[in-house]
Amino acid sequence: MSEIFKIANRLSYIKATENPLSADVGIFEGDEFCWIFDVGADESVPTSLSEIKKPKNAVISHFHPDHMGNLEYVDFREVYLGANTFKYAKRGTVVSEDIFIDDGEKIHVFPLPSSHAKGSLGMEIGEFAFLGDATYATMKQGRVCYNASVLKEEIAVLKNLSAKFFLISHDEKFIRPKEEILAELEEIYSKRDPKESFIWI
Repeated sequence: MSEIFKIANRLSYIKATENPLSADVGIFEGDEFCWIFDVGADESVPTSLSEIKKPKNAVISHFHPDHMGNLEYVDFREVYLGANTFKYAKRGTVVSEDIFIDDGEKIHVFPLPSSHAKGSLGMEIGEFAFLGDATYATMKQGRVCYNASVLKEEIAVLKNLSAKFFLISHDEKFIRPKEEILAELEEIYSKRDPKESFIWI
């Protein structure tokens, strides 16, 4: 069984693993539902989540297996995902614009432009925003890069969030200050070549 670590009141997570590759799993215990952000791929995660008896909803950040591999092994009332992720999951509610749900606290599920994975989602609750892998780069022609226009859009979305901390999957720190992440992304964006669609890292 995976250990659940507390972040704040009602908010906790299961740490990412490398073998098997499995993303961090966010957990928010609302008044009516337990909200799970990403479900990981480690087979011990469903067992840990089953210990939480409240009915569950899931928000899936993107379609990569380490983030949605356990989807079929946990009983969810509703699954929220992006259109591209829906192609793989073949179930759930597609989120194409910001949605707000009140479940003890305001839950903000939002589309998040990302070079790493098309159709990513984030989930903001109070001072914290789960971002999955959305701030990471991608590979093109064997090189690490960001799509310049997508990165610009992503920075704009992140700046508009009220959260003070961003939760970045697979990051050793996991919980990082919003301003720190924005500074890193803006530094990358500042290196763009106006003649290039991609920023090569």
